[in-house]
Amino acid sequence: MRMQAALYSAGLGDVIRTIYLMRSYQYISETAVPVKVLCASHNPFALEIFRHHRNAKQFVLHDLGHKYEEYLGAGLRGAEIDRALCDFAGVASADLVQGKASGHVPVFDAPDDIVSTGHVVFQPFSGSVKSRVMPPALKEEIVKALRRLRCRVFIITRSYPRKGARGQTIHTNEDARCFAGGNIEVLEHVSVPATLNLIKTCSAYVGGWSSMHQAAWFENKPVAVFYPPNWIDVRKGNDYAFGLHRESTWHSDWGAADMESFNVWLKVRAGSQSS
Repeated sequence: MRMQAALYSAGLGDVIRTIYLMRSYQYISETAVPVKVLCASHNPFALEIFRHHRNAKQFVLHDLGHKYEEYLGAGLRGAEIDRALCDFAGVASADLVQGKASGHVPVFDAPDDIVSTGHVVFQPFSGSVKSRVMPPALKEEIVKALRRLRCRVFIITRSYPRKGARGQTIHTNEDARCFAGGNIEVLEHVSVPATLNLIKTCSAYVGGWSSMHQAAWFENKPVAVFYPPNWIDVRKGNDYAFGLHRESTWHSDWGAADMESFNVWLKVRAGSQSS
């Protein structure tokens, strides 16, 4: 009998979407026989989800982030990359766990979980491309609002170097240490599964257009998301924007952000009054 396989590729947000939307994560979580787990993300920390999983003893874990970058640089896209990854790992398409998730709630295991409930998670960074980086003045206004809360606030950062297909720097240092103090804790090295668990227990999520607001939407959390003007996902209303028009979501492009409206949303959704 051939070993089955599960594929998680592209960015961390894409890996998270696959975990919540597809049946493969339930399969690898419950299997009692070995399974190939292909993690081909350009975010090197995505692998932590699988390394620390409670069922990792059954995983034949393939770290294929370098191959994803190679195929992307060669001009392959989407399904072409997935086929090339499977070919490289010796996985036939028939061996991939297929199908959509049906009622399964993903669980995440981490060696560095933080015990907390009712907090707010803030992820201010979305890589290092100028067009995606939140303006410093806006970031400071958001932090000012977060400081008024009586609950704990965790600012999530994670630094790693990455260049794009054309050689340009698209991810480098994420530094929010200047905001630490009072009710705000800056977490620079917390693992991805621990971050996902912080989202599971938060009262609200705030961030730029990045990976973790996808998880917050899947967990039905109140989400405030700031994005660049004319952002393609918002303009097209694609799958990455699936929670944008929920009643519990506040959203704005950077130039049009009504911070008074944001403060009202935050006060209500975080369940805390101004101090």
